[in-house]
Amino acid sequence: MNNQKRIFIIAGEPSGDHHAAEYIKEHSNINPNIIFDAFGQNEIEKTNAKIIYDTEKISVIGIVEVVTKYREILYALKIAKDYIKKNKPDLIILVDYIEFNLKIAKYAKSLGIPVLFYIAPQTWAWRERRAKTFVKSIDHLAVIFPFEETYFKEYTNNVTYVGHPLSKRSDLMSSIKYYDQRNVDLGIFPGSRESEIKNNLHLMMDCIQKNKKENVKIFYANETSKEIIKSLLPSEYHNHIVSGKDINKVNDCKKALCASGTITLELAMLEIPMIIMYKLSYFSYLIMKSLINVKYIGLVNLILGNSIGSQPIVKEFIQPSYSDQVDIMVELNKLDQDEFYRNSIVDEYKSVKSKLSVQSSEKLSDIAEHMLNSTV
Repeated sequence: MNNQKRIFIIAGEPSGDHHAAEYIKEHSNINPNIIFDAFGQNEIEKTNAKIIYDTEKISVIGIVEVVTKYREILYALKIAKDYIKKNKPDLIILVDYIEFNLKIAKYAKSLGIPVLFYIAPQTWAWRERRAKTFVKSIDHLAVIFPFEETYFKEYTNNVTYVGHPLSKRSDLMSSIKYYDQRNVDLGIFPGSRESEIKNNLHLMMDCIQKNKKENVKIFYANETSKEIIKSLLPSEYHNHIVSGKDINKVNDCKKALCASGTITLELAMLEIPMIIMYKLSYFSYLIMKSLINVKYIGLVNLILGNSIGSQPIVKEFIQPSYSDQVDIMVELNKLDQDEFYRNSIVDEYKSVKSKLSVQSSEKLSDIAEHMLNSTV
């Protein structure tokens, strides 16, 4: 029993929860003696990790949205710090969720506990000046995009490109359909967080109402988001709400309208043409607009980088108004009618897939195992 090591993991969002769960399963196969405790959600709960706190309670994005959860976030921070102080884990793995996890990283550092940060904060997109502060608070950084390794190498040598977790999913890589084989005219993906759904779904509804109801599906990320979507939609649409985890249903979409995030990569893996549409609260948008340092927010566009020139491969409508609905509908129609345009997008998706083809959970497990063995 003395050989047992304890790892504490914090994943604050649904996508991070999924990626952390894949890592836990992989590392458990390599070293079954590790004890995993976690701040996480449904996916981590399905592993052999013990859930200390359900982070679905604090999964928000945007300045204003964070304020509404401020007391709960402070409570969660206290629970995490109390756990760390009492149990002194051999390694802490922090998954994305930068504002919360950076506070935990600094606290762990003060106690001499090594920190592995998985899925880098987008300091390359905004708050670039915080990169130096960030890397000083951690011991190793595992990044999931190739351009991130180059960026962070300017600040630390302790950074490793491990590839994106989605590249390992055979259900995404091997179940490609042609456009004519798909039966759903439009897939709607309004996000996973409550604030995202409330900010985006009402605008996406206009697109839903302009299509035949029987050929539209609205996808939810988890059970909580399902209930939020149901509460925002008239009952006549409820039987069109389906799980985004059902890849067969996602793969049946001819095209998609989605909020920014991991779903954009999943759709690219499935070679489904999409439009990104994203809205924050007005105050949050004004603050972030002054800080953002990149032309695009869509992951597909960011991964392709300079190769896409002045026009993004995936059209982005950020902070859209109702007047943008016309442009969105024109683009959706173009995805249906223009086969050459549609195929050119799919060709670029294939480039994205090739750039991400690294076994991420295995590489992350190797890094964590090395860090565990390096501790005294």
